[in-house]
Amino acid sequence: MPELDLTTLTPELLARYDRPGPRYTSYPTAPQFAADFGEDAYRERLAAAAGRTSEPLSLYAHVPFCEHRCTYCGCNIVISPHRGPEQPYLDAVERELDLLAEAMDGRRNLNQLHWGGGTPTYLTPQQCRRLFTAITDRFPLNRGAEVAIEVDPCVTSLEHLEVLAELGFNRISMGLQDLDPRVQEAVQRVQPLELTRLHVERARELGFESVNVDLIYGLPYQNEAQFRRTVRTVIEELNPDRVACFSYAHVPWIKPHQRQLDDSTLPRGWEKFRIFVGAVEEFLAAGYSFVGFDHFARPEDELATAMREGRVHRNFMGYTVMPASDQLGVGMTSIGDVGGAYAANEKNLARYQRVVGEGRLPIERGILRSAEDELRGTVIRRIICNLRLDYGWVAESFGVDPRRHFAQALSELQPLAADGLVEIGDHGLQVTDIGRFFLRNICMPFDTYLRKPSDRPVYSRTV
Repeated sequence: MPELDLTTLTPELLARYDRPGPRYTSYPTAPQFAADFGEDAYRERLAAAAGRTSEPLSLYAHVPFCEHRCTYCGCNIVISPHRGPEQPYLDAVERELDLLAEAMDGRRNLNQLHWGGGTPTYLTPQQCRRLFTAITDRFPLNRGAEVAIEVDPCVTSLEHLEVLAELGFNRISMGLQDLDPRVQEAVQRVQPLELTRLHVERARELGFESVNVDLIYGLPYQNEAQFRRTVRTVIEELNPDRVACFSYAHVPWIKPHQRQLDDSTLPRGWEKFRIFVGAVEEFLAAGYSFVGFDHFARPEDELATAMREGRVHRNFMGYTVMPASDQLGVGMTSIGDVGGAYAANEKNLARYQRVVGEGRLPIERGILRSAEDELRGTVIRRIICNLRLDYGWVAESFGVDPRRHFAQALSELQPLAADGLVEIGDHGLQVTDIGRFFLRNICMPFDTYLRKPSDRPVYSRTV
């Protein structure tokens, strides 16, 4: 990828666009999900999707348990320093898998399987084997399927890695966040480089096709120079195939434990933005491709190839090259995307286990997407994945004139075009180098739900 021209990035430009906005792992986004979409509605969607037997599925399994809580965490987790609660949870997950397999009525094969959390390797290696077998007995993996897991090296043994490789996992993402000891102590995630390096090297020896690292910027005590050192060390010492460099979402009104962080130590505004810009410069200098708005991949990695060819996709599991028309969510707080609807499972562990034990799908809320939702969601994904929108493709795919249909959105994008974030032409729009840093802002004019007033904060900041 050619070097990005970042010379027009200024504090004034950032100030205009650093505001709350969605990350667009879905459209409509999760705040639009409602309790009037329940089990019956989800079963209708599953039945509608079951007939598409030639189309592969994606499946996300949520393992919510952690030994302790990291103060930056924004995930839906259950803190349990002592083992035991995972046993009834696995029982409930197996029962949910039975219910889903029955509802799908023969359409089973998976193109993509992803385990997240929490900490999936909170499970013992034997319990990992049990969960994997429970899934693949009911939903077999296609040849060449992407089989991925997120792990915390602090609680992941080498035996874990050996069992995961034996089972068929081919992608592993290791949370690291930052290498600076002061930052690690502040967020209560102390993780020596030597430990992570040991796991990276062993994963490669075991044949994992892709070994990835997750970083977070915007944490306490971070600054540009310090985070550049972390990025350089990650590149030189770990040489990951992919890196996800996430913006820390400080949402204490949603995650009260984040109030434990000293607010005065958090980098904000231009200071936080420069941390990410510095990271981008380091990754590009090392030859990585910039994918989407927070991923980086070695140029030979299939994600980088897909980016060059316009084949990147995005779902609840992030950026991927494995499209699937429907995604099943398994476990508490997981979200399914099936038959034109999103369906979110119960967030409460006890309720999740009770509902599944009663033989019911544990749907807490969801939304049936309209034709307009499908159109706008597709447009947003095209922009956020492939950095462009072709009017002819929209017209051919949806039978609308995008210049007329999205007249309001295109009008709202004019100031962004004037600031050099996006180029709007007769045949479509193209995100610029600078616009890559403001992708969420570029997508927001297409989001009609943002035009509804809200009396409470909902989203993290876009930059």
